[in-house]
Amino acid sequence: MRANPIRITLLAATASLALVGLFVQTANADEGPFGVIRVAANRSYSGGGCPIEIIYTANINFVSPLPKGFVFNYHWERSDGAKGPVQVVRPSPNQRMSVVREKWRLGAPGKHYDASVTLFVNSGNTHLTQSSSQVSVTCR
Repeated sequence: MRANPIRITLLAATASLALVGLFVQTANADEGPFGVIRVAANRSYSGGGCPIEIIYTANINFVSPLPKGFVFNYHWERSDGAKGPVQVVRPSPNQRMSVVREKWRLGAPGKHYDASVTLFVNSGNTHLTQSSSQVSVTCR
């Protein structure tokens, strides 16, 4: 029996994310052309000088092949209430995944933050959300 190369690739990607210390939240979308959506932060805690930069990365997986002319949009919302601009994505018909990032620079001396983001993904009547883990930031 031959192993599914997509599954092996996703497992390898998941393993490599764990090895570099990313903290991942995962959702099974299973709606329309969307598969699993993962949102990860490049850190889980910071207790030092501020400001710091947190980089959130989302892997939006697709069920292939995508319908002809498939388009989706996404935006990020931060735990402080800030909303990012809507971005439109037109993946190729055989694309398996789209990777999107959001950078957040925050922190002031003597302050504490529990920072997280939520990714909103939309296409037609499909509306999905996936949140990150909280990143605890304590500034000296």
